[in-house]
Amino acid sequence: MRQTFSYLFLGFGLAAGATAALAEALPLPEWQRELAAKPQGDAARGGTLYAGRGCAGCHGPDGVADNRQWPVLAGQRPLYLYKMLTDYQADRMAGPDAAIMASVVRELSPQDMADLAEWLGALPRPAAAEAPEPAILRGDRKRLIPPCSACHGAHGQGWDLQPALRGQNRDYLMKALQRFKKGERSNDVNAGMSQFAVKLTDEEIRALADYYGR
Repeated sequence: MRQTFSYLFLGFGLAAGATAALAEALPLPEWQRELAAKPQGDAARGGTLYAGRGCAGCHGPDGVADNRQWPVLAGQRPLYLYKMLTDYQADRMAGPDAAIMASVVRELSPQDMADLAEWLGALPRPAAAEAPEPAILRGDRKRLIPPCSACHGAHGQGWDLQPALRGQNRDYLMKALQRFKKGERSNDVNAGMSQFAVKLTDEEIRALADYYGR
């Protein structure tokens, strides 16, 4: 596991919406304790859970949401998905969409969440649309913004705890970045993503969503 990046930086989540009071960003020691307790996922059981709990109603039968305001889950990093499910369950996410997800995952066990994450992570991820590579993709030293590839991989495929961005729904991706920029998301470990997103312009956010999104 690429623990150095995994502990310092975190990307985008699974919900968006207006916020109420936000919890503090998850401290590294707390995440390390959760990681140590994470069970091994069973993909076959995860597929059964996904179908049985009606997840396809929002996220599609194969983890690809038709509604572009909702995230694509297929091919996402299992560790990231597991963390996001635990964040919803622990009320680390805010907003009306988060409240819906929290009610959905409230009764899930750690094994259930690990199984769902494993199954979704094994599904094929959709391709991104063709878009020009934005300059901000390479970062900006003057603003202390690292290249996106430092956390999310050269092809936007993600690393362990950092989510895959390539093939994500464009509208969702843009909304998630805006939430980090405005301080409406704070569940990233040690505020990793928040400290970079706040420096992005609206034009840069739009360009990144166009580049990575579908």
